[in-house]
Amino acid sequence: MTRRRNFDSFIARIWLERGANGGTIWRGHVRHVQGEEETHFQNLGEMSDFLARVSQVAGPGVSALPPRDGAVSKPGVAPAKKPRN
Repeated sequence: MTRRRNFDSFIARIWLERGANGGTIWRGHVRHVQGEEETHFQNLGEMSDFLARVSQVAGPGVSALPPRDGAVSKPGVAPAKKPRN
């Protein structure tokens, strides 16, 4: 009997870098373990596109994620941190 694989495994490294305008930019590297495909990305949308293409499953997408603390986010730019009182 053959078992059908119903999952995909990925290894991701994600970090923030300071952008030219002083904001932050998500960057990273993700690798598909079973297929050994990999890519570097410059925003979370690119990572989401890679995951959907390789797994053949459309995920929620970056824009579907609710902003933290009511902040408005732009693709590839992290929301500004609130000042501490």
